[in-house]
Amino acid sequence: GPTVTPIAGTALDFANACAGTWYSGAGQLPCPGTDADAKGFVLKVNSPKLENGSTDSRPGIITFPQNVQNGYIQGFYPPFKVQKGDRFQSLIGCEGGATTCYVAFRLDYQAGTDPIKTFWGPFLERHEGQNYSVDIDLSALAGKDVKFILTILAAGSATGDRAMWIAPRVYRAGNTPATS
Repeated sequence: GPTVTPIAGTALDFANACAGTWYSGAGQLPCPGTDADAKGFVLKVNSPKLENGSTDSRPGIITFPQNVQNGYIQGFYPPFKVQKGDRFQSLIGCEGGATTCYVAFRLDYQAGTDPIKTFWGPFLERHEGQNYSVDIDLSALAGKDVKFILTILAAGSATGDRAMWIAPRVYRAGNTPATS
């Protein structure tokens, strides 16, 4: 089949959702998940529909927390050695048409066996027609092997909480992505 050319500068591509291990309050989730699974699910989307109705050409993932009050979903990615100047970047928002979506986005991490910590967020987001660009300097973690964790928290009821991470990645200046 066709090969996907990674975006230049991508050192870690979170849109490869199944490289991570996904959990909700219901336990470990399959990847890819099944749309509408009440335990929570993650799906890769190749042409994500934004809140304003337009389509983004970059790949993304839809993360849906366990469908309970204050449900959550977390994707744990394999250890990654952070370098000075690395940046976490993503366009975030609710999926186009998910008008009841109201969630908190968070970037968590774990270094070795240390407790899990929040690096960024929580960033509250509801379906209001806008998406937000995240661009965070990860230099504070330079030299560490870090497991990044994409976290979505339902703000109350999880019904309709289709949270999207579009082109989520660790950007590294001068990094030439490997082609497959």
